[in-house]
Amino acid sequence: MKVAIINNKQLARKELIRIVTMDADHELAWSTSSGISAIQFCKSVRPDLILMDPLVRDADGIAVIRQIMAETPCAILIVTGSIEEQSEMVFGAMGAGAIDAVNTPILDSREHDQAVETLRRKMALLSVLARDIQALPVKHIEGELDPIHSPAEKTLVVIGCSSGGPEALAEILSQLPESFQSPIVVVQHVDAAFAPGLAKWLNVKSVLPVELAKDGDLPTPGKVYLAATNNHMLVSPQGRLVYSREPTDTSYRPSVDVFFKSVADNWRHSVTAILLTGMGKDGAKGLLELRRKGAYTIAQDKTTSAVYGMPKAALELDAAIDVLPITKITAALVSITSAHRRPSDKLELQQ
Repeated sequence: MKVAIINNKQLARKELIRIVTMDADHELAWSTSSGISAIQFCKSVRPDLILMDPLVRDADGIAVIRQIMAETPCAILIVTGSIEEQSEMVFGAMGAGAIDAVNTPILDSREHDQAVETLRRKMALLSVLARDIQALPVKHIEGELDPIHSPAEKTLVVIGCSSGGPEALAEILSQLPESFQSPIVVVQHVDAAFAPGLAKWLNVKSVLPVELAKDGDLPTPGKVYLAATNNHMLVSPQGRLVYSREPTDTSYRPSVDVFFKSVADNWRHSVTAILLTGMGKDGAKGLLELRRKGAYTIAQDKTTSAVYGMPKAALELDAAIDVLPITKITAALVSITSAHRRPSDKLELQQ
């Protein structure tokens, strides 16, 4: 895997180069402190993974990420001094297309070894995802199950997202009316250490309260629950949110596919499922299973996706009833939960 480094600090770049070259499977593509140079380097030597601190010396780091993702898309892992202190910047970076974030390993600090291990674990995961280029098999749905209609408070809204997800979630949650009654449960690909900051950031943007999902929570109308651990979040047969280490053979933890499948198996009322921007294919098969069970399913469109991976995979499987720009997903949510329509019907939204 070819790895590039964008970091304004020379000592940090040296340490990251050392960590990258520790693994024989990793090759250093290039290293720079310049955001402008990074854009050009990506065009000449396109890396599989970029380790980036958005605090570059000569450009807006978020704008650099957007341009890279538009012109030479690749996996971007934010590696910065403190993801807690730089949470606004980090969320902006993830909204622009970065996948995840970790703290920079700082020499002579007590947390150095743990930070190195965390970074290497993330890189190993992303190396697997970078090699996953096989297309998912296309399956055609032959008939759909008739859904059981439920009042809004029993209609569960489930959302899966990855790269670009925080910004997309903020767009949806900021536009919901205060009277929105369905519980919303979100699985965003993010490390557990980062989840509290994400919930806090979304709370500022959201009309509805956002909280970390606790083991045993019963989804409450008008609340937003965010997966909070490095285990999978599931809906139990009793309709509660629970965490599980199983299955262990998934590229993502928490996995959108695992969560969506549990919803299809165990939620006894109506479901609206949304797959937003993200790299890879996680969530596509789960969205298909939900559609087959009668859920109303949405995939974000290509134009408004920071990374058109997960929604594209859903489209290839014919898992989405509607493919919508992020600006129209909120209207779809309000419409489907307030009207007793067949979820299998496409929505006619105002232009």
